[in-house]
Amino acid sequence: MKMPLENLQAIIRCPVCNKKYRPAKMLVLDEDEKRTTLHLSCTDCGASSMVFVSLGQFGVVSLGILTDLEQSEARRVFFGQAVSSDQVIEAHQFLKQYEGGVEALI
Repeated sequence: MKMPLENLQAIIRCPVCNKKYRPAKMLVLDEDEKRTTLHLSCTDCGASSMVFVSLGQFGVVSLGILTDLEQSEARRVFFGQAVSSDQVIEAHQFLKQYEGGVEALI
């Protein structure tokens, strides 16, 4: 959804303190004609969010998720390699047989 960040700023607010985001703390991670994915950092309370904005048949829709990722981490995760189905199966098999505590895995 190609639109200037200033236009998005008017519709997106921090979910923690309800303040408007400043464009300097808005990182566009992905964008096309009908959707934009952003990482936002609130300069007032310090909360960070991943926000997905899309243009549908009834107008603009947004979904925000609180995150503890910094902008550089969000960029690395967003553009990183996807988890393969083999990796998911391997993790499932490991956890199915694992008998230790969660603390040992971290």
